[in-house]
Amino acid sequence: MDIPETHDLEQAQAHSKARVAEFLSALDPEIDRRDDGIAQELANENASARTKLGKIYALLGDVSAAVGPYTPCKKGCSGCCKMNVSITSVEAQRLAAAAGRRMVQVRYPIAHPEDRFAGVPCPFLVDEACSVYEDRPFACRAHFSFDSTSYWCQPERAYMGEMGQLELGGAKKAYVHIATQTSMHGFADIRDFFPRD
Repeated sequence: MDIPETHDLEQAQAHSKARVAEFLSALDPEIDRRDDGIAQELANENASARTKLGKIYALLGDVSAAVGPYTPCKKGCSGCCKMNVSITSVEAQRLAAAAGRRMVQVRYPIAHPEDRFAGVPCPFLVDEACSVYEDRPFACRAHFSFDSTSYWCQPERAYMGEMGQLELGGAKKAYVHIATQTSMHGFADIRDFFPRD
């Protein structure tokens, strides 16, 4: 179903939505079953938020491996690294440890307008690549473009219209539950935890 890059928004939206449907029809039913059950599984588990997050990340790793043929996302394509990235305090701690960076203590959720950080690079973006890729947060792991190219991912165009997106309902529900159980009880942007100097 490859269609050449289009700069027509409506065509790109239709194409990306069709590619999401194509991906979902080809997705291993076992991955789909795991997504359906992960929220309940983790809710019943007596484990730390970090351990539960690791299980969600493992599921997203399998999704990411399967999504490869349907997305233009690759190293060096960093449009989505220049938009809002909501994370939990558990993820911020994980990033601080992985990068050896100090994080700001954020005590309450901080909501920003959806385009607040449009064009502002993630503090972990180095030479247009993620410097903490193995430890990247849920928002980065669950975000895929289903267009043919990254044209509509660029910050100056990313908010012009909604493209087809993959909705991982179970993983998202489990992730939100973890966020509400932290001392912060929610999310803040990655830049709130790691402001640029």
